[in-house]
Amino acid sequence: MARNLPNIFSGRAAAAAAVCLLCLLFAREGAAGTTQGDAALKKAEVLLLKKDFRRALEALAPALAESPRDPGLLNMKGSVLTKMKDYPAAQACYQEALESDPAFFPARYNLGSLLALQLKRDEAKAYFGKLLDEQPSNELLQYKLLLLLLQEGEDSPLLSSASPGATPAWYYAKAARALRKGDAGEAARYVKAGRGIFGEQTAIYQEELDESGLAAR
Repeated sequence: MARNLPNIFSGRAAAAAAVCLLCLLFAREGAAGTTQGDAALKKAEVLLLKKDFRRALEALAPALAESPRDPGLLNMKGSVLTKMKDYPAAQACYQEALESDPAFFPARYNLGSLLALQLKRDEAKAYFGKLLDEQPSNELLQYKLLLLLLQEGEDSPLLSSASPGATPAWYYAKAARALRKGDAGEAARYVKAGRGIFGEQTAIYQEELDESGLAAR
């Protein structure tokens, strides 16, 4: 990223096809709740954050052998494979999770994120637009779609209200629009304000902002 950006935007290169933090957080959801499954998810998450992908897959294998259709375990495996840039295998995992539970939001979201990571932005916009039609009040979906639009030089009324909502999305939308205009200082102020109110809940939004590439423009 550009060196003159505030420290709040330093970190991972935006161009890297990194797995979003959503994959990690969402992978915890939907697990069968068995001791083995819970332990496997926790161990795989730690290993994934350490970038020890091979061992992360090994940690999941026994739990998946016991519960091969568990959407949380499949989603975590997809997250690891996404990080390894094995996109076809990751997609297969997310699709298997949805075959087990068609309404499982984490896998639905991650399938769309996979399109974005492969720079299939038109497909990603259409995908998240459809999800948003189904869940119009979902501020995370609004934010994700807005980021995709801003990457293409577009904008929309999404998250443009005069006051914040119930999540950090409004603050991060303001930050994203500021970055698109080249105003990193204004962006940093909105991020700081959002973090001051929502604390750790902002991690997902920050990760998405980092991976959008807007801070590197």
